[in-house]
Amino acid sequence: MRTIILGREKEKCNQAFPIKEDVEGVSRVHAQITITDNNDWYLEDLGSSNGTFVRDENTGELIPVTRKKMITPMTFVVLGPDNSKGCSFFAKQADNYGDFSEERQYLLQKDEEFDEKLKQIEKSAKMQSAIKAIFPVLMLTITMIIFPDNTSQAWIGRGLGTVIPSLLFLWLYNPADKKNELKGLREKFSHCPNPCCSNKQTSKEIRNMRCSKCKK
Repeated sequence: MRTIILGREKEKCNQAFPIKEDVEGVSRVHAQITITDNNDWYLEDLGSSNGTFVRDENTGELIPVTRKKMITPMTFVVLGPDNSKGCSFFAKQADNYGDFSEERQYLLQKDEEFDEKLKQIEKSAKMQSAIKAIFPVLMLTITMIIFPDNTSQAWIGRGLGTVIPSLLFLWLYNPADKKNELKGLREKFSHCPNPCCSNKQTSKEIRNMRCSKCKK
């Protein structure tokens, strides 16, 4: 069994990569990774000031580690805040630092998935534009069947029956909102895999498999 202590204090911590003293969001002794003889990986916080987190692979949200948690070598770990004052890395880098090829392949795959989702949103937006043109006419036709009279009440019913479903249709699916949601999700999966770099990469950097900030 191996134990990897994560933090800024060099005498007590033995992660494979350095954490600089000015990375103040990371405690001197912050967290611990345990690798069993069966190659099971566990992560636990050691009472750090700013917490230890792992990324949810579906939502990208950072989940606090409040007890000993089973992870994998490719679990994305954040010590402290998710910015330059913290330290983020794929767990295996704590044991064997320097080769980012697996992480870059993972980021490339995620980026391609996001591109496919964007294409689906844009395709749905085109369909929505076509439906939006005929939907009010369709609803008006339906309401005229339901309210065939020429009374004021019938005209009110036709108006409400046309306008409300049309507004509801637009509210239920807004391509601009979907694009913004995807943009936010994409950013959560853009971290440079180098633990010594806090850069959130562009799609171009991910595709080039090279960070413009740390050059790795």
